[in-house]
Amino acid sequence: MSGNPEPQEPMREEHEKLESNGDDISDDKEDDGDRAGSMAIPLDKHEKVKERLGNDDKYEITEEDCYDELGFSWPSWKKWYVLSVIFIVQVSMNFNTSLYSNGIGGISEEFHVSEQAARCGAMIFLVTYAFGCELWAPWSEEFGRWPILQLSLLFVNIFQLPVALAPNFASIMVGRALGGLSTAGGSVTLGMVADLWESDNQQYAVAFVVFSSVGGSILGPIVGGFAEQYLSWR
Repeated sequence: MSGNPEPQEPMREEHEKLESNGDDISDDKEDDGDRAGSMAIPLDKHEKVKERLGNDDKYEITEEDCYDELGFSWPSWKKWYVLSVIFIVQVSMNFNTSLYSNGIGGISEEFHVSEQAARCGAMIFLVTYAFGCELWAPWSEEFGRWPILQLSLLFVNIFQLPVALAPNFASIMVGRALGGLSTAGGSVTLGMVADLWESDNQQYAVAFVVFSSVGGSILGPIVGGFAEQYLSWR
């Protein structure tokens, strides 16, 4: 007598149903765990960094990690207060550039050079000024805007002394060249605008800084006219 295999089929199908139900139950548990994890309270940013890297690893902070601490998040009055100080700094830099022209007559007379040659002092300042802007800008990114601007203004004032006390025309040229090279001008001040405003909202701040450059160039001849009239070129 041969056995009949047909009664084994319902048992096999029932076993497969039980296995599939078990898989569904485990999947539901995993989904519940994922939902519970997503509903958990997020950790502090610093805790996330420690959790990801540990206490001994170095971590490069990005803007997303500390956006609330950046100048972008400052109130408007504070941004414009800082920019007003930069306005004065920029005016002084361009004032120094244009004021020299009112001393050309006295320089030419005292050192017996032509007025065309005396104007080389203004030329050399502007040429080295262009290089100075590019020289100081990377340092301001590395060490900060404030110390670089302070150091720049210190050097500019120091190098005015060789010009004011110059025993010959060559000393004037050297002093003006070093003064221009020490000037951390437009690139650093515009970099501060980029620190305080997003690229889509910089237009008024950029116009304000550019106006300071124009204003300094205009103020120089006005003050220089009175100085030339009543004082010596030094």
